[in-house]
Amino acid sequence: MKTRLLGLILALSLGAAAEDYSRLVDRYSQDLKAHPKAWQSYRGRAQAYLKLSKPSQALTDLTMALTIHPRHSQMLAERSQVLSKLGEHNQALGDMNAAIALEPKNPAHYVQRAYVYNDLRKYKLAIADCDQALKLEPMQALAYAARSVAYSELRDFGNALTDANRAIELKKDLATAYYVRAHCNTLNSQWEQSEQDLNKAIALEPNNTFFWVERGYLFEMTQRWTQARDDYSKAIELDPARSLTYTSRGGVYLQLETWDKALADYNKAVELTPRESRAWMGRGFAYNGLKEYDKAIADFTQAISLDPSLAEPYYGRGVVYRGARQYDLALADLNKAISLNNEYLFAYMERAAVYEDTQKYDQALADYTTALKISPRYAQGYLDRGFVHLTMGHQEQAVADMRQALDLAPNQAFKENVLRALREAQE
Repeated sequence: MKTRLLGLILALSLGAAAEDYSRLVDRYSQDLKAHPKAWQSYRGRAQAYLKLSKPSQALTDLTMALTIHPRHSQMLAERSQVLSKLGEHNQALGDMNAAIALEPKNPAHYVQRAYVYNDLRKYKLAIADCDQALKLEPMQALAYAARSVAYSELRDFGNALTDANRAIELKKDLATAYYVRAHCNTLNSQWEQSEQDLNKAIALEPNNTFFWVERGYLFEMTQRWTQARDDYSKAIELDPARSLTYTSRGGVYLQLETWDKALADYNKAVELTPRESRAWMGRGFAYNGLKEYDKAIADFTQAISLDPSLAEPYYGRGVVYRGARQYDLALADLNKAISLNNEYLFAYMERAAVYEDTQKYDQALADYTTALKISPRYAQGYLDRGFVHLTMGHQEQAVADMRQALDLAPNQAFKENVLRALREAQE
């Protein structure tokens, strides 16, 4: 899963929207020369830095403010959001734990910690925090939105959509709620409904980076690569310091086989967030495309060292080993990825491809079938399984799978590929 809700849907609440933020930085800097212990000035300058897309400087100032005033729970929450923006999710969690310890009856703190848990893929803990927030404030739309995110990632789409709809009922102009509902529908392959909601969210808040990122992801899932690239580029224009958008656009460049541009985006992501494993993984895929296998393996190995509990870097390194025709190593990594996430669609797809390459067609067929149980509307899975059936001489099953792929085709180019395959299968 490319997980793109890394989001922290909560927007930072920053003041002075009508002022020039560079002048604000200068003003607060002058204040601090005269009053070096004025924590309010550090906080104000941090907020201005955020508006200027300078989260590292904002983090430095918030840390200084908290050194002077360590028991300010709202500032801890603000620093948590900045840390999340920089990919430092465990530190963000630490700040939210501290904020809640100081102010245990503030529902907003539980909602924000839920978003941090979502970023850390600790979805059950996110749900528990949303439950607590709703006990404290039952009409809080953002709590329903955050819980919807967690349910959707757990593939509990019924509860996810219920919560998203409830958020919209409570606040019809809450763009975040449309965004969350779109995310649920995207994961459930309901592309048209998802796009409608994202268009609505963008119309309500055209300067929200995350909405452009999510629609870019939708375009990726439906293989509309140039539209995905353009949406990610818009998100980068709005927030050039957000590392994960570079990784997302880099992924589109990988699909377009524009390896140099992909590498440039991932280099930027690594520069911005050197401890974010996804940046290293993305660069590994870029190097793989350039057939620089040693560099690719090194980057995936670095991603594993940063977080050995993630399935994705093992999957990525398995892809590289397959490209280098080191099939035993590829299988070892893909087996590890599946052991860490037994519903990892793409790991099953890649392992099936390894089995195909090594002429183990029964195992390939089994893995494609498992992948389609995980995602029954995944057109590529039916097409690939159809090819295996065709290789094994199962013409009837091959044609059936390819027709299913045709029915689920996400775009015209894919449909044309399937039609060519069907003609081959029926000869």
